[in-house]
Amino acid sequence: MAAVLIYAAGAVALTGWLYDDAARLIGESLSWLWNASDRVLGRSLLIAPLMLGVVLALGWRQARARLAGIGALLVAAVVLQLGFSFFKNAIPAMIPYYADPALAAFDRWLHFGHDPWEIAHRLIGPGLTGAMPFVYFKLWGFFATTFPILVYATDPDAGRARRYIWLYFAAWLVVGNLLATLGASVGPVYYDRLLGSERFAGLDAALASSGFAATALGHLQDMLWARWEGGGLDLGLGISAFPSMHVALATLVALYAAERSRWLAPFGAAFLAAIFVISIYSGYHYALDAYAAIGVVWVGNRLAHRLARPKSETKLRGFAASQLLRSVR
Repeated sequence: MAAVLIYAAGAVALTGWLYDDAARLIGESLSWLWNASDRVLGRSLLIAPLMLGVVLALGWRQARARLAGIGALLVAAVVLQLGFSFFKNAIPAMIPYYADPALAAFDRWLHFGHDPWEIAHRLIGPGLTGAMPFVYFKLWGFFATTFPILVYATDPDAGRARRYIWLYFAAWLVVGNLLATLGASVGPVYYDRLLGSERFAGLDAALASSGFAATALGHLQDMLWARWEGGGLDLGLGISAFPSMHVALATLVALYAAERSRWLAPFGAAFLAAIFVISIYSGYHYALDAYAAIGVVWVGNRLAHRLARPKSETKLRGFAASQLLRSVR
């Protein structure tokens, strides 16, 4: 909790310094916190029925003991979102968008001379565009705000729960802030608007003909760019492509689902696949944004798993490996 509060305070201070509008920031922060708290609490209530299963699985005493932790995670999730929104708005003020030409070129080379959005539009028919806002907004938003609460409230393995909760917070900071700043970019859908080119004119035409441009996701794209052109600060309306935070969070959900239960694994994989495809189909992201996000989260999970392993187990594995090498010799 203390780390999240320090992070949010630092993000607010940084953005206030960059935009030199402290009074407005304070007002927006209070309004945003109120709305975000209501949103996070509302989404969290959706998992309340699961608590009955938790009581049955863990027993009333253990379930009741977790109530304080759930409350702390609720507050931390709200504060995290506030800090993340401030920091995302600060990215172009720190490092102007520069990486798109390199990302677009490498993306095309990586896919044998084809832009990934073209492949996505050939695979996905226009009949599915109507469902994309629900998956990319509501379903992803549910996990984006409630994942640590869901894990903490239902997982009987305290070590695994702790590991994934730390990974959740680390993903927002590393993928959504640090790497997003280092790779400052806007994504294919804004490429031509940023650089005054026609490199992705085909994408714009495809989004219009498929009906995607008329969906809530399409309208949000226009809103984001209007905010960028207008300058200033609007929380939650920052643009950042590399790497994809949407895919990073979906990867975390998929990894956890696979580790938690073989019955949950297919649902986690399907969720990741859907977010991956929509992020490319919509032009929000290059495929490279998604690959990078998946790789960072996967590596982070392996490192966290290794660090969480008891020292005795690590030594035993090392001893077994040395004995195996001796026997081979």
